[in-house]
Amino acid sequence: ERQALAMMDHPNIATVLDAGTMPSGRPFFVMEYVEGVPLTSYCDSRALPAQDRLELFIQVCRGVQHAHQKAIIHRDLKPSNVLVTEREKAAVPKIIDFGVAKALSGRLAGGTFATELGQLVGTPAYMSPEQADMRAEGVDTRTDVYSLGVILYELLVGVTPLDPGELRHAGLEEIRRRIR
Repeated sequence: ERQALAMMDHPNIATVLDAGTMPSGRPFFVMEYVEGVPLTSYCDSRALPAQDRLELFIQVCRGVQHAHQKAIIHRDLKPSNVLVTEREKAAVPKIIDFGVAKALSGRLAGGTFATELGQLVGTPAYMSPEQADMRAEGVDTRTDVYSLGVILYELLVGVTPLDPGELRHAGLEEIRRRIR
């Protein structure tokens, strides 16, 4: 995660301030503290009209585009990973938690972070069909674009296309089937 974030410098992506390795060998990073609320909660609590929601969403898209230009796929875009804070009376969304990010190139050690082959990675209600397929070769920038579409749907309609409660009670294969 720290390698992925260190490559990015964008106002809508949380900034890495420091990174290193502890004497025990455990890696660490220090990130900008984002005092904010999830994107949908921010919009709903202020009863923002569609135009204002879209303006915030465009900022999120710009942040994701920056990550993609740096060959990083987030793989877990969802409202709780997009916190909205206010700076000088303006709402600023910040993308956080690149913990399951995937590098599209070999520039990062290991290429993929905190994942194993055959593991479902991400949040099912926001997950693309390619990601649910669990084959690494099918995951590319379209995965994040799909998740952005789910976030946009939720911002405008108030619910996700797939009910998270139903997904929580379904088995792994049923979750994958519904997403696909």
